[in-house]
Amino acid sequence: MLKIIGINLLVFVIYGLLIILNTSPSNLGFSIAIGMGLCIFIQVMLNVVAGVVFLIMGKRELMKSFFISAGVLVPVGFVTWLILLSIYG
Repeated sequence: MLKIIGINLLVFVIYGLLIILNTSPSNLGFSIAIGMGLCIFIQVMLNVVAGVVFLIMGKRELMKSFFISAGVLVPVGFVTWLILLSIYG
């Protein structure tokens, strides 16, 4: 379970860094607002879909891991998004 949560948080950090490092300073606020918000939404939805698929398949441990991972990503992603937006936006 911790491996799946750790991988999801690592993916979150990687695309956050890619958005911040690969955007010009004049467009950084817009890229964080739209790009990072969209990436967080997509990652949470992929975790929910994976959780539902594993629920249907009957693999309860993987299902629980993906649902917990989605639940962790929502507040962590939203707070990080707001902090970065207030700094760079």
